[in-house]
Amino acid sequence: MVGDVEADRDGADPAVADLAPIAWRFLGPLAGAKVVLQLLTSNLYGAHRDEFYYLESGHHLAWGYVDNPPLVPVVYRLQELVFGHSVSALAVVPAFLGGVYVILGGLLARELGGRRYAQLLTGVVACLGSIFLTTSHFLSTLSLDLVFWALGSLLVLRMTRTGDRRLWIWIGVVCGFGLLNKYTMGFWIVATVAGLLLTSQRRLMASVWLPIGAIVAGVMVAPNILWEIDNHWPTWQFLRNIRTSGAHSNLIQFAPVQLLLVTLGGAIVWITALIVLARPEWRPQRWLLIGYVVAFTILIALAGKPYYLGSWYLPLVAVGSVAIEHRWRRRARGVVLGAVAVTGLLFAPFATPLVPEATAVRLHIDTSNADIGGMMGWATTTAYISRDFHRLPVGQQRHAVILTSNYSEAGAIDFYAATYGLPDAISGHNSFWTWGYGRPAAQATVLAVGLPGDVVRRYWGSVVRVDTLESGSTPIDPHERGVPIWICRNQRVPWVLWPQLKHFD
Repeated sequence: MVGDVEADRDGADPAVADLAPIAWRFLGPLAGAKVVLQLLTSNLYGAHRDEFYYLESGHHLAWGYVDNPPLVPVVYRLQELVFGHSVSALAVVPAFLGGVYVILGGLLARELGGRRYAQLLTGVVACLGSIFLTTSHFLSTLSLDLVFWALGSLLVLRMTRTGDRRLWIWIGVVCGFGLLNKYTMGFWIVATVAGLLLTSQRRLMASVWLPIGAIVAGVMVAPNILWEIDNHWPTWQFLRNIRTSGAHSNLIQFAPVQLLLVTLGGAIVWITALIVLARPEWRPQRWLLIGYVVAFTILIALAGKPYYLGSWYLPLVAVGSVAIEHRWRRRARGVVLGAVAVTGLLFAPFATPLVPEATAVRLHIDTSNADIGGMMGWATTTAYISRDFHRLPVGQQRHAVILTSNYSEAGAIDFYAATYGLPDAISGHNSFWTWGYGRPAAQATVLAVGLPGDVVRRYWGSVVRVDTLESGSTPIDPHERGVPIWICRNQRVPWVLWPQLKHFD
């Protein structure tokens, strides 16, 4: 077993050459149950604020966007074409990914020599870990980031076991897709290369297949890089802004959040992995330990968001599960599995919709986890805006413009436009700004949502605050509570003001 012998001269571990079968008897039902759970709870709250934005990005297909590469908007567009335009349709792909996490966890444990217990433990972590629950409820770049980091690690683990350097080509493909999804794939690349170079596995890099794999990844990513160049590197502006605004809170939260990402019980498993990877018998997989330290250090230095490191944990959990299976007594193994299940279930309502909205608000779940709050009340918010829009004289409604402060408000308006009889919204936030302001009529009435009073008064001669977004009987996103709605007329300057409304953050 892994943990009992060292790799042979060619990198193949004779103890795991005959791999245990994948434990479908346990992993299949577990993965299926997770998919069903996510689908059944898809309408409990509503769509996440970012889902509206990604979907609208899919209606403006390009090789890049201000705050993310093109892959997720493409998936959103395809999902809408196949499953339709509804909140339930938005849940299909992420729910499926929830099952993929479970199967990937089992495959990682199996690759390391894990049998039924190790595969089951890794699968349960992938099922109940907070980061896996949230990303299974709504599709974000992190949802696919977890997949690509795990797939890349699985391929590297297989290469260290078999010595098959041709796998560099497939690693290049995974890296290419990963970078087209989220630039944080670069952290996995840097950390993995550092881990291999600083261990005996550096010999795997002395191969013609490595540069071929790098070329494959480079060709895949090239259109996105050309888009960035052509648009004057907007993502760099975005990253610089969010680092400046969130650096302090990210640093404070970074270490504590790591203990919660895969459940408190799961933290026991990945900490066990870090310990055993330092031992001689785990030398072939030590690159995972060094890579983790490198990624942790880089993200701390860059004041990255705490969840960025979360994509490294599934391989670590697999290592820890195998070590526990091979070395711990049966009772201790049962305690760990129970701890993962209990802590995962206890914290589950803080990661995915499971309790009624009113209960979540009463327990302050909506404010303790911004992602939960971000799923609340967008139909209600749009109804507020619609009410004020339709109070305008009919003649003004024909040419009125809805201008919002952020992409979530604009995206929600566009999502529910047909339901409420609204025009598409415009916004200066991120990619919405790049899509422009259309061709509004001269002196068109503007319904401004969320913009500060001093901003609207600077550009319009007549400004009246007509409403304020409030929760009322239906909870709404905490970020939207108290947001002002203005009716703006008598525009002082033409829409050359558009550059002044740009904010990439």
